[in-house]
Amino acid sequence: MRSARLADAPALAALWHAAGLHFRAEFVEPELQLALARNPDLVIVANEPSGGLAGSVFGTFDGRRGWLNRLATSPDRRGQGIATGLVRELEQRLRAKGCVKINLLIEPANAAVVPFYTRLGFQPRSLIFMDKWIADASPGPAVPPSADRAAATPDTAPALARPEGPGAPAGPGRLPAGAVTGQMWTDLKPALYPEPYVFVTVPAPPPDIEPFAVVREDEGLTLVLTQDQADRAGLGYDYRAARITLSIGSSLSAIGLTAEVSRILAYAGISCNVIAGFRHDHLFVDADRGAEAAALLRHL
Repeated sequence: MRSARLADAPALAALWHAAGLHFRAEFVEPELQLALARNPDLVIVANEPSGGLAGSVFGTFDGRRGWLNRLATSPDRRGQGIATGLVRELEQRLRAKGCVKINLLIEPANAAVVPFYTRLGFQPRSLIFMDKWIADASPGPAVPPSADRAAATPDTAPALARPEGPGAPAGPGRLPAGAVTGQMWTDLKPALYPEPYVFVTVPAPPPDIEPFAVVREDEGLTLVLTQDQADRAGLGYDYRAARITLSIGSSLSAIGLTAEVSRILAYAGISCNVIAGFRHDHLFVDADRGAEAAALLRHL
């Protein structure tokens, strides 16, 4: 184990992504730089013998309380005591600074880690936690090539002010009338369907098939249907998708919803094909990442 360096930012982003942590890729390096400037010894990493990082913990100390953030272990190194060692090392370093108490926060979706921290002596408390993003939103750099996928970003950008009336012109800090802002999609209610869907192309729909969607192209018909229907009809396919329907009602003239959803999923490296219905948007994502995609969208 060693103290992190600014040059570790790409490797940290790759580790956090592989470990399933939620973070904003564009803030990894600047946050690390600020943390190292204040407490250069509280961001601790565990090296892989072959290169890269096997684990990390992002500690901070404000002079009153210590905070434990972004404890992560590479998925193929879990169960080897790395996370416990990182926590113990952080405790020792905080104690040397005069810190008497360490805080940490766990999101409900990550509640499975509670027993781990309980074994290390942490106790749960009922609190009201509030936060506010004060940084301007920007796409930011993608997670570096060392990562298999780009970083997930569950937090949405601050919403711009809505126009003050129908037809109001766009101006600084404004979106045109009919635009959808972040505050208007705070409850997308993504519904994940249990059966996988596939995309097939056919000259004409086979009998007894009820596709979810049909797209007529110059080369033929594209059918979106359940995998079970495609298998029974003997239709070939090479892409299996999970279907997620955004239960929130959305107008076909709304601006920004599809872009924001696509951005969130793209940062997580999840492909997304959108079919807009009259009342709802339907997303088709990689079949084995449907639950992950739905969880990300629930954070919006």
